[in-house]
Amino acid sequence: MKTLCLYYTRTNTTKEVIETIAQTIGADVAQYTDGKDRKGILGYVGACFATVNNVISKVSVKGEIDLRSYERIIIGMPVWAEGPCAIGRALIKKYFNEIPAEVYYVVTHMGEKNDYMMKIKAMDELLGKPSAGYVSIRTKDNDYIRESRTFAETLI
Repeated sequence: MKTLCLYYTRTNTTKEVIETIAQTIGADVAQYTDGKDRKGILGYVGACFATVNNVISKVSVKGEIDLRSYERIIIGMPVWAEGPCAIGRALIKKYFNEIPAEVYYVVTHMGEKNDYMMKIKAMDELLGKPSAGYVSIRTKDNDYIRESRTFAETLI
């Protein structure tokens, strides 16, 4: 199955998780962004503000990627302010007509394992269809690479 793994990352952790998943299942990888530098404490505060207030004005996928050429897409995004990042939601809003039927979400976070099901359902509403599944991966003090591989193996 032709698969694309998309990711947004502020600290490169979500990138590492998505690249592990892509390598395990033999998928292509691409980054999406809103074009803003969100490094450091001010970047984090701005990211949380954008998520709480859902104020992302633009988003794009880097490279010449035709989302319609894939049968499955895995969308990776960090959790900011206890919700999947606003940039991930903006991606879904902008490209929902191009995203294939089989979509998975990978949310990365440093907090305790929370059930992000309500947030996932909100993303499904943006997409206009239910996702095929999701995984919530805690990256602080956790073997998140092993957890990423374990999730990927369920997709093979």
